[in-house]
Parts: sequence; structure tokens; C-alpha cells
Amino acid sequence: MRRLLFVILAVLSAPVAAQSYPAKTVRIVVPFPAGGSTDVLARVAAENLNKSYGQHFIVDNRPGATGTIGGAIVASSPPDGYTLIMHSVSTYIAAFLYRKISYDAARAFTPVINLSVNPFILVSSSGLPAKNVKELVALARGHPNQLTFGTVGNGSGSHLVAEMFNSAAGIKTVAVPYKGSAPVMVAVASGEVGFTVNNILDTRPFVKQGKMRALAVTSAKRSPAAPDVPTLMESGLDVEANLWTGLFAPAGTPRAVVNRLNEDIARILDTPQMKDWLLNSLGGEFTAHTAEQFAAFVATDTARWQKIARQINVHLD
Repeated sequence: MRRLLFVILAVLSAPVAAQSYPAKTVRIVVPFPAGGSTDVLARVAAENLNKSYGQHFIVDNRPGATGTIGGAIVASSPPDGYTLIMHSVSTYIAAFLYRKISYDAARAFTPVINLSVNPFILVSSSGLPAKNVKELVALARGHPNQLTFGTVGNGSGSHLVAEMFNSAAGIKTVAVPYKGSAPVMVAVASGEVGFTVNNILDTRPFVKQGKMRALAVTSAKRSPAAPDVPTLMESGLDVEANLWTGLFAPAGTPRAVVNRLNEDIARILDTPQMKDWLLNSLGGEFTAHTAEQFAAFVATDTARWQKIARQINVHLD
């Protein structure tokens, strides 16, 4: 009943809310630890929104349970635009895989804008005797259920793509979940796990230092952010998947507020300088779109990920 009252009041006050928004501090929840690509993108967005609005946008890191801890906080917040969440495909999709969760994954959020799309990248520990995808597959086949891979959480995008890789290659490896990207990177670099599938930003310094090997990207074509790294398709495996990072508001947030955020963030990102930064820093790309277009994309993409999860029998408790 309380939630319904919030929604009714939000609808009635939408025109006024849009004109005065933001009138106080806006919190952007990031369901990852500080330092990862989602966190970096949220902080860049917050910094530029602060300049645009003259108000204080802050980032609140709430990692754990593959993003569903942060998701639950935002799902139960008033739908007024003052509590938002920066989801990656990992944290958004994971909520659909839990048998029990405190919010309705399909109805809890209103998509605002997709800030970045980029491929995942498959990297291995430099201590692993595998210098390319073919050699990694051969190593795994010779040692079934012994080779480990790190993920940013059970049911995350990195987990699902790694399982897609396993399935396409006909190998069996063991998933080791971590609470976010930073500890996964440390685990791969130290040889605690053999490989991982992650974003380009977080892997890049380790690859440059020689602590990891970049084996393949998961896009249909090579990424301009890593032009020397082949695709998994080039390596003979039928795997294609992309990582996206988007801003969401609680369901019922006034459409005028959602549209204003969409337009202002698009104005920030749709410049040559910001596009260069996205590509060179995160390996991502941005194309302007409406909130409605992002919602349609999310619906289609979610159905695809759910199908993949069913095919490889991934579910969370």
C-alpha cells in the first residue's frame, strides 16, 4: 500500500517534479565495490551531472549477492528520482536467476539510459601454460573439472559468458565467485584462478604488466579498444555477448524526470571527447537513445540472457 501511494503521488506531481529536479542530493547506487568500470562510469556521470545541475550527485557502493543487495535498496526507495542505480548487465540479469529475492526483477526498475556497450574479454593468468584460446581449451580438456575461472558473482554476466565459452568449447571448468571485479583481477593475476571473463578496463593494466594474457573478446567483431585481440568466433567458438552499463530508477519514477536524466546524460556523453574517453578508458561506446528505446533493449536482452542461463542450467539460491 505504501509503495502504491508513492507511485500515485509521483504521477500526480510529475510536471512539478521535473521542473524542480533535482532539489536535493541524488544517490547513485553502484552494486559493485569502488574501482571497477561500473563505479568509474557512475562517478564520471555524477561529476558531470553535478556541473550541469549545481546539485550533489553522490555514488554509494553497495556490493554483494551479484548486485541484488544494491538492487533491493533502490527497488524499495521512493520513485522520485533521488535514488538511482547503475546496473551492469551482470547485476541486472542476476536478479532474474535467484529463486528467492526481495523484489520483482522484471518490474522493480525503470530504464533511464544505457551509458556504455562493450565486449567482454577472456583473459588467462600469465602463469597458465595457454597463450591462446586453442591452448586454453586443450588444457581444460586434458584436466576436466580442475581448471578454475573467477567471476564477479554467481549468475553475473562474466559467469554466464564463461559458461557459454565452456559449453561452446566442450570443456568443464570450475567457477569461483568473488565480490566484484577487483578481487577477481587479483585472483587471476596471482594465479589463484586460471582465467576469467571481464571488462576491458579492469583487465587492461594487468595485461600491460604481463600478469594476464588477453585471449579473445566476445563481440561479433574485434573491438576498437583492443584491435589486436581476436574474437571468440575467430577462434572457432560460436559465442557472442556484450557488456552494457545503464542507469535505472525505481519503477514509477515520473516520466518527465526519467526523460530529463536521459537527455542530460546523453548530452554529456554524446561528444567526441567523452566518446574517446569511453573507448580508451572503458573500451565502451555510446549512442544516443530515448529511455523507451533503452527499455525495449533491456527487455529483449534480458530474455536472451535468461535463455542462455536455462541452456547451461545456471540458477541462484
